[in-house]
Amino acid sequence: MSEPILKPKRLAYVRVAASDLAEATAFLQEFGLQVATRTDGAIYFRGTDPAPPCYVLTEGEGGVTAIAFEAESLADLEAISRVEASPIEKLDEPGGGQVVRLRDPQGTQVEIVHGQVPLAPIDTAPPHEYNMDGRRPRRGALPGFRPGASHVKRIGHLVLESGDPISVYRWYAERFGLRKSDAVTLPNGKTQMLFAALDRGAEFVDHHVVGFQYSMDEGARVQHVAFEVDNFDDLMAGHDFLKSKGRKPVWGVGRHRFGGQIFDYWANPGGVIHEHWTDTDLVNEDHVPSDCGLDDLEDYWGPPPSLAFVVARWNWKAVRNVVSVLSARIRGARQ
Repeated sequence: MSEPILKPKRLAYVRVAASDLAEATAFLQEFGLQVATRTDGAIYFRGTDPAPPCYVLTEGEGGVTAIAFEAESLADLEAISRVEASPIEKLDEPGGGQVVRLRDPQGTQVEIVHGQVPLAPIDTAPPHEYNMDGRRPRRGALPGFRPGASHVKRIGHLVLESGDPISVYRWYAERFGLRKSDAVTLPNGKTQMLFAALDRGAEFVDHHVVGFQYSMDEGARVQHVAFEVDNFDDLMAGHDFLKSKGRKPVWGVGRHRFGGQIFDYWANPGGVIHEHWTDTDLVNEDHVPSDCGLDDLEDYWGPPPSLAFVVARWNWKAVRNVVSVLSARIRGARQ
């Protein structure tokens, strides 16, 4: 494969539309994001890390309307602008900087930004050691945890769902150098999920920044967006808090095999899935990707995924594909 046009530093933010901004804001605050600023057209949310706002909420039909990566340099913006993106523009939003825009094969708007101004960090969840694995470094009482929302640190990854995840992955790999971490294959031989990480050379990065997932209804969408929280206790405190607010759990709590992170998924009022996670695997250029059949894939622990996680929209294609997968798994179990 030829050299990519640029290699992003990180996933920067998502833009999400909601028909009821007040209800969407309430969910995000209960989820653990914090309002950084408001404008006439948008509400900007941040985590505790000093990065610029990572979530832009606007009024409209529910769904993720754009995803953004941070470029290493202005030269990166110039390079992709010459090939297929929009001209470089000033990003007239909190954080500032410059931006170019393009669309991926499934129609998702992709923004590449550079030069944003970071924010000051804010208080995180109480840190503490763990007395486990034969080590006992924590002395005295566990730091107090007040009931309330998790402390979201940052946006970490998202999953793009489509009827042809491999072609979508190739588009991102050719332009942004995303590297395959691991993959899961359906019984019919098609790719169910391909996890891809940023290419930062020898630097260790999250196991995946984008997952490319087969859509059971064969539609295209951002299937979920994921945010890091401080630790397991903070994740569980947020889990209980969201339950107390009557929010809709989708899947969790558990620990994924690929990626290794402890996870907890929730749906916002418009149905967009938001994930809390902590303790992910880290990979670099020396990582050797693996391939796994769906029949062999089991999370380390936790419940199976709900239908709401597996199927975003029911149609005849979704019914056909779900029946096909279940039949193949039953046949595999009998052999």
